[in-house]
Amino acid sequence: MNITLLMNRDLASHLALTYISKMLKGHRFSLFLSEKVGAEQELPYALAELTTFEQELLSDGRPSFEQLAEQLDCNLQDFADCDYQINTSRGFKKIGLCEPDLIVCVRFGLILQQPIIDLPKHGVINLHSGVLPAYRGVMATFRAMLNTETEVGSTLHYINDSKIDSGAVIAVAKAPLNVSASYMLNLLNMYHVGCINIAIVVAQLSRGDQIESTVHATGGQYYSFPTGAELSDFHFRGYKLFNRSESDAINRLYSQL
Repeated sequence: MNITLLMNRDLASHLALTYISKMLKGHRFSLFLSEKVGAEQELPYALAELTTFEQELLSDGRPSFEQLAEQLDCNLQDFADCDYQINTSRGFKKIGLCEPDLIVCVRFGLILQQPIIDLPKHGVINLHSGVLPAYRGVMATFRAMLNTETEVGSTLHYINDSKIDSGAVIAVAKAPLNVSASYMLNLLNMYHVGCINIAIVVAQLSRGDQIESTVHATGGQYYSFPTGAELSDFHFRGYKLFNRSESDAINRLYSQL
């Protein structure tokens, strides 16, 4: 099967790509990265610190995105030559040249429009780092923690149109919230099961099986990046966005198969 991966240049995508490179051997891949999620904006300092922490880990000697692409026997591509726009004729052509049977999105920072969504015969699936429909948008795990949920989760769903996090749900994975762990560690802990669910779907499609999915109920809320006040509230409750002492725990996640 020809699988096009659309991911983001961040730590969670890197972990997911590591899992996928181990779980989906025997398929043909193309890999595209976005450089950020959402529109250009100045984020609060705490989120900038979080990004710095992620980039520190990504540059500490673990395989680069380029090396992971080599493991998948493909080249790493982006949309720099399209002014970081995917829904242009040039962007459409770049995806179309890959002849995808399936597009898999993980944390991809650009919204797909219908011409690209309609390209692969098996459609587009997205691994969302939150439980749908309750937590649409970005940093769903942060929102679940702030809302004192007892569980966090991920949702594998179809992308049927340009509406964000609204497609039919294939699988939901939940885990107890670890209140002593940071947002980042709670987030990363969800990607192993999420990527297993991706692998299950790929295996089913390869066999010609029908994928069962459910159109989720309306409701929930779309969340954008937290404000400075929301971040202050998060820290006031004793939570942390990241914790450098968790680096070893994060590294252990990479050894999961």
